[in-house]
Amino acid sequence: MDQRSRPSTPLTTLTKALARISRARSTDDVIATIRSSARSLIGCQGISIVLKDGSLCHYVEEDAIGPLWKGQKFPASACISGWAMTNRKTAVIPDIATDDRIPHEIYRQTFVRAVAMAPVRIDDPVAAIGAYWSQPYTPDVWEVETLEALADAAATALENAAVIMALKARQALAPGLGQEAAAEELSAAVGKVAGIAAVPTILDVVLRMTGMGFAAVARVTETRWVACQVLDPVGFGLKPGDELPIESTLCNEIRSHRRTIVFDDAVEDAQYCDHHTPRIYGLRSYISEPIILAGGEFWGTLCAIDPNPAKVNNPEVLGAFKLFAELIAHHLDAEARLRATNASLERERELAELREQFIAVLGHDLRNPIAALDAGTTRLLKEGWTSRSPLVLKLMKASISRMTGLVENVMDLARARMGGGITLEVTQDDLAVTLQHVVDEMRIAHPGREMTVDFDLPATIAADHLRLAQMVSNLLSNAITHGADSMAISITGAVVEGELTIGVANGGQPIPPEQIDKLFLPFKRGEARAGSRGLGLGLYIASQIAQAHDGRIDVRSDANDTCFRFKMPLKG
Repeated sequence: MDQRSRPSTPLTTLTKALARISRARSTDDVIATIRSSARSLIGCQGISIVLKDGSLCHYVEEDAIGPLWKGQKFPASACISGWAMTNRKTAVIPDIATDDRIPHEIYRQTFVRAVAMAPVRIDDPVAAIGAYWSQPYTPDVWEVETLEALADAAATALENAAVIMALKARQALAPGLGQEAAAEELSAAVGKVAGIAAVPTILDVVLRMTGMGFAAVARVTETRWVACQVLDPVGFGLKPGDELPIESTLCNEIRSHRRTIVFDDAVEDAQYCDHHTPRIYGLRSYISEPIILAGGEFWGTLCAIDPNPAKVNNPEVLGAFKLFAELIAHHLDAEARLRATNASLERERELAELREQFIAVLGHDLRNPIAALDAGTTRLLKEGWTSRSPLVLKLMKASISRMTGLVENVMDLARARMGGGITLEVTQDDLAVTLQHVVDEMRIAHPGREMTVDFDLPATIAADHLRLAQMVSNLLSNAITHGADSMAISITGAVVEGELTIGVANGGQPIPPEQIDKLFLPFKRGEARAGSRGLGLGLYIASQIAQAHDGRIDVRSDANDTCFRFKMPLKG
């Protein structure tokens, strides 16, 4: 018969309650579980849960027909719970009126006339559980034994809760290089398993086949155990995304040796009877199969557990678990292959688009300087040396410089997109001098444009000065092309709180907000004045130079001005 549909007996009810207590993973869980079950199991009119707090007894919880002492603290020498913990044995008092251990003034306002109090953890008590009756009453042996069984289960659960809390604290304090990336990967793992339609059916078949009460697919790494999909009819308490301390699980061992772990009854199993995992989580039966991806990578486990013994260590169950684990791995591999294929297709699409843009734009922009060179050489060959020849040669040299600039931009594009990014040659130099040279060159090339300079920089700065000069030159060219002729271009440089800041601002029409995110894409040219030329690579290359310096370029554009501001942290 399926365990989930078996009728309950008093013994079964007690067994399940003890299992729930032993599976509690915090002190609050232990207290809540005892409160929800103790009174009905014993058949008394009230129960209380008392925690030892130094020399005091703290009554933390109760379930009774009338108010007792929840939230109050009493000296251990002045209450029966303190007596039970001090003497390390259960106190049974059939009539409180005749027992000197009872503080009568405390009990006078309550319904209590008889009490039994059992210490939690006999060898070194940390708590106590009390049962109360509204009339003088001598508890039966089975009632006292039930109270003591609850106390024993609570002792184990509180000890395990302390272990789990310590493991979680150590996990939280462990060095976390790449913790955000790891969290994203684990979150993605939960999503992947949720997307596999067969998993809920697999978990249901696992429970029906084994008669067990909890099954899960878990992602297991060196430091984390995360439930990705669960079926939990017995109320073990985990849901997708929940974690267990990795050191507390058997899956951590499976990750190391990649073999199935299975036992029908931990109590009778020579290898696992004293193992910490069954003890911490109150397990009797267990089976876990590793999930291995096609490339040999260990991904996680398919596991099932139960607080009662179960017949799972047999060829039929082991074979089914192996088949299910392989099926889950196949789905995970298929998702990874699809993702890789999509990424490859997207990359190819981007390269094809880049190639088309490159051919179209470069063909267009090289046409003019090539035509100028052709016209110049034709004229010189036809006319020979004349008074106009120096002017023709000057124009031809300008065309060659123009072509050289176009080729250099394309090479930078290739390095940024196809290689490992733009490389740097870092030197310690005066950056103010470097930037002033760039401004002077622009003033010579554009004598009609007003440019203001304000540099407040250290004597030397460690950076690739030629690349920064190229970046600022590109930003200045952009300001000249798109800014208003009647408004000055401002170039600033300063170090603020360990960060180098270089700004280039120009007046003119603001950049539409929807275009700002596209400014640094290659081959994207804004609305320039007639006659302006370029590949549309200037801002893209500027952004790549900024990234190579671990920096960034921010853009602000409004009716007052448009400002491109480069920022990078100074090292050392």
